[in-house]
Amino acid sequence: MKPQIVKQDNSITNARYDFTACQLDILFCVMGQIHDNDANDRIYVIYAREIEILTGRQWQYTQFKEATENMGSRMFVIETESKYRQFWLFQHVDYIKGQGRIEIMFTRNAINMLKELKNNFTTYELQSALSMSSKFAKRIYQICSQWKDIGETKRFEIRELKMNLGLIDTKGNEQFTGIGMFKSRVLD
Repeated sequence: MKPQIVKQDNSITNARYDFTACQLDILFCVMGQIHDNDANDRIYVIYAREIEILTGRQWQYTQFKEATENMGSRMFVIETESKYRQFWLFQHVDYIKGQGRIEIMFTRNAINMLKELKNNFTTYELQSALSMSSKFAKRIYQICSQWKDIGETKRFEIRELKMNLGLIDTKGNEQFTGIGMFKSRVLD
């Protein structure tokens, strides 16, 4: 069976955002459903049970409810030389009570960054991304996949990588300040 490939604009790959592992699993699964010819207002549906089967992990349904409550409010930040672009991926995220069903509608700008990509995009295997349990491993996999696609390597300053992983906020507050803690909690 051919692996399912997720494709996303590099601006999403490089954006700063902080999702939990559960939120990333939901995001990856729904992004795996996107096709170039989808209507911009399509509502994507993913079931909690599907995510459990794909990841091999048991999630409490309350974790999915909490994850979806917070997903819509999470801001993505793209920094260029001239500006900070702040955007939200979701028009709405609904967790349907008692059904384990999650319905997601992307914003118009976000759906354009997720479909009909001709250049400047990242691809990665859905199953590989889902098999990782740590939110940091999932994000690092996305970032590394970007460079794999263009056949180059990329060196990151630790501060730059921490910013991409959401470990340094816009005010400069930093998590895992010691290199040993960063290595054991994030890289290992």
